[in-house]
Amino acid sequence: MQGFVNFAADVGVAIAYLVPAFAYLMAIGTFLFAGWGFWQQAQPASPFRGKPWIPVVSLLLSGVFAAFPRILTLASNSGGGSVTIGTGGAFGYVPAAGAGGVLGSTPAETVVNVVQVFQGFFQAFGAMMALLAVFAWWSVMRSASRRSMGSCFVQFAFGVALINVLPLSRFLAAIFRANT
Repeated sequence: MQGFVNFAADVGVAIAYLVPAFAYLMAIGTFLFAGWGFWQQAQPASPFRGKPWIPVVSLLLSGVFAAFPRILTLASNSGGGSVTIGTGGAFGYVPAAGAGGVLGSTPAETVVNVVQVFQGFFQAFGAMMALLAVFAWWSVMRSASRRSMGSCFVQFAFGVALINVLPLSRFLAAIFRANT
């Protein structure tokens, strides 16, 4: 089990470094797309003839992607979490030293202990899903995707919930303990 925990922690750290990198690359890409879109609106055969807001939204999203770690921190704090997302690393989370004491005296304690051991991976994966939700929303705005805007919001909300997975698992364990 310890090898799997170490592997998951390493994958979580790798994702935690990639999320800000992808966010900054998307910020550059959406900024360049906005500039190209503004230039194309002056052309007679503009691809944005019925959608003049796309370059403006792309310019705004370049700011969202550039400040994405701060936006995730604000979203996490709005959800009741205390995780601070930085520009690299494992979100300030130090992986557990061992996975030997995962089993608890009740199933609820066992679930909370397993979530605590894999917390770094869950937080990094949640941040990546939130980033991909914003990117999917941009694709919906450009009509490049057939998803709905609501599904992008749900994906972002679940990504933020994964960032706050430990308080959420403790809350759910308390609910299940109360119902049994």
